[in-house]
Amino acid sequence: MNKPMRTCSTLVLAVALCAPALAAPSHADHDHATPEGMAQHMQMMQGMAASPPAASGAQQSHQTEGLVRKIDAASGKITLRHGATAGMGAMTMIYRAQDKAQLDGLKEGDTVVFSAEKIDGAYILTSISRKP
Repeated sequence: MNKPMRTCSTLVLAVALCAPALAAPSHADHDHATPEGMAQHMQMMQGMAASPPAASGAQQSHQTEGLVRKIDAASGKITLRHGATAGMGAMTMIYRAQDKAQLDGLKEGDTVVFSAEKIDGAYILTSISRKP
């Protein structure tokens, strides 16, 4: 194979291998708080390589800053849009408060700092405070 053909073949191969990664949507591209957003999330995740599953009942935690999008005090749920954490990208998620009283005094639009743990497949809000 001559040199120009080899260079062209290498370039075509490099583009083909990189294109899916460059076109892949991020977690910030969809809202996990809506059925449509979750459908987009599931579709995106099916296209990504799976990471090894955590042990059953294993706890995963994160602490980050977020924006309150919705509060359902009666059910103890809060919808937060947050930036990227060590274990996940930026997204909007619904968290269940460990204690409903954690949601007292918060309102939509508040910027908060919060911690959450994934316990048996659900993210539980372990602490939250409004940012001054």
